[in-house]
Amino acid sequence: MDTVDTAKDEMGWVERVLSKVPGLKGYKEKELRREADKSVRDSLARRLEARRRKITALQSELLSSGGLLWMDDVEKVVGRLQLLIDRIKTASYGYAPLFDSEKVKEEQLDKLVQFDESLLSEVTRLDEAISTLEQAVAANENVKQAIAGVGDLLSALNETFGRREEAIRGE
Repeated sequence: MDTVDTAKDEMGWVERVLSKVPGLKGYKEKELRREADKSVRDSLARRLEARRRKITALQSELLSSGGLLWMDDVEKVVGRLQLLIDRIKTASYGYAPLFDSEKVKEEQLDKLVQFDESLLSEVTRLDEAISTLEQAVAANENVKQAIAGVGDLLSALNETFGRREEAIRGE
């Protein structure tokens, strides 16, 4: 069951009745899709926030073990991750202005939800890169490469998220 179907299942009886009223049905369908997308993005932001805290803890561990040399690099990685979190939290919900000639359709909102859900799978790759960084910090070996690996992945994720607008347009 996808996120939109889950949101439909969670509707109260009043919402179900109102969703049958002509004119409101399409509005409610779009609203459910927007809520589903917001839920996915909120979940993604929370997961990324947990990873940011983990990297910050690694930064402290690195500092206490004499890794002052790497502080700027780790801070840049934390900054990239925070940028991604902020972009996800403040991303558009798929609304179009009332008198806009281009209306956002349900199919486009579904693509938006799918796009944001695909980013959730990228958290696994980020976990692997952070794990590599943890091992490097613990062994005090290859720290620079591990930091670069996390940073490169975060740059790619930020770039991917930048294509979110294209996803809604189907480009």
